[in-house]
Amino acid sequence: MKTLNKEDAKARILHASIDLFSRKGYDATRVNEIAEYAEVNKALIYYYFKNKEDILDTLLDSVMTQISAVSMEFVDNCIVPMIKDGRLDIEGDRFEFVDDQAMLYFQDNTSKHYERLVDYLLNNRTIVRILMFESLRNGKHGNSLFRFMELMDKDPDNPIYSTLQSADQDFDYYEDTVFFKFFFSLIPLVSIAAYYDEYKAKNLLNDENMKELTIRSLEILAKGAKDRHMFVLATKES
Repeated sequence: MKTLNKEDAKARILHASIDLFSRKGYDATRVNEIAEYAEVNKALIYYYFKNKEDILDTLLDSVMTQISAVSMEFVDNCIVPMIKDGRLDIEGDRFEFVDDQAMLYFQDNTSKHYERLVDYLLNNRTIVRILMFESLRNGKHGNSLFRFMELMDKDPDNPIYSTLQSADQDFDYYEDTVFFKFFFSLIPLVSIAAYYDEYKAKNLLNDENMKELTIRSLEILAKGAKDRHMFVLATKES
């Protein structure tokens, strides 16, 4: 086996796990196989991870952390500044804009946010695929996709919720909003990532085509939320 530094060894273990989990399935993959594929000693796997389940949890945590970071970037760089300068007021889950220009600015930044989110999920589609198929099983990771609902928790420990609440105390998550975001925003993205390669090959598309179709579809879905939750104050008052 090759001599690896500690950082490289852990990365090799994770990369090996991703490939084996995606090809063989989580349950069918043995720790011995991961060690052989990663070219590390089996004991080194248990140095970094408590067990095979801990490896999958680490992969899920990495996805959660990155999606949260992308979302926080949008909150910090778009939503909070718009609230502070008076272009946006939030009432519950209703976004009320001071004028059409403010709404267009928000929509433009929302599109850029979708693009960053799509880039991340498609670039990491193998992990997403593993999580999706494991979530359909009745095993220990059957609820893995529901971890994404943590991003919409009404919890001070949720940085997205606490940041928006600090910026505008009238902000809140409503059940129908959470339902819509999970089933008509997150799950479609997960499905696209999971079946990306098969769909691309079957329809003779390239990565650019796939990304364009994904973003366009997300924007169509988002239009339903816009019509219900986004208003221009002048229009609303007239």
